Amino acid sequence: MRRLGLYAALALCFVGFPATAAERYGEWSLEQPSGSLLALSFKRSITFNSRATSELAFVCNPENKYVGVILIPFEGTFKNQQVVIPVVIQKNEDQYDHSDLLQHWKNGLDYIFSDSPDEPEELASYLKDREVEGVKSVHFYFPNDLDAGKAINHMVIDLAGFSVGVAAFTSRCEEAQ
Repeated sequence: MRRLGLYAALALCFVGFPATAAERYGEWSLEQPSGSLLALSFKRSITFNSRATSELAFVCNPENKYVGVILIPFEGTFKNQQVVIPVVIQKNEDQYDHSDLLQHWKNGLDYIFSDSPDEPEELASYLKDREVEGVKSVHFYFPNDLDAGKAINHMVIDLAGFSVGVAAFTSRCEEAQ
């Protein structure tokens, strides 16, 4: 039931339904894509032959009482058939630190997500802590299949405004429940 709700939330949030006016928190945007769904997201766009966007979003569905996280890589860059995808979040691009975070997310084929009860909160705490430390961005690493050409996906997520945005997101999500 919980997973079905996440899929519905993902479909509504990221398949082009119009959102209400977004509140901006630095690089983060708090939107209500439809109904009671709420999303705090960071989007990065690039233009190379065409426009592509990657996104990290915390999604709240107060009706089903859950919060999930979704990571959508640039189109065509994620190719992995595994059910569970290890995701490493590092504060330094090319240097491992004891404070780095490892989580195991689920594969949505073109995106990865976590709808476990603890991982979204753990990730939010990690991002807030890095922002407080003065870290400007964090690096998400997750694997492709061995025959995909590129072994690892790398996404850079800016932290500017995250702490204030996630506080507003959490407050609104709790109010709606």
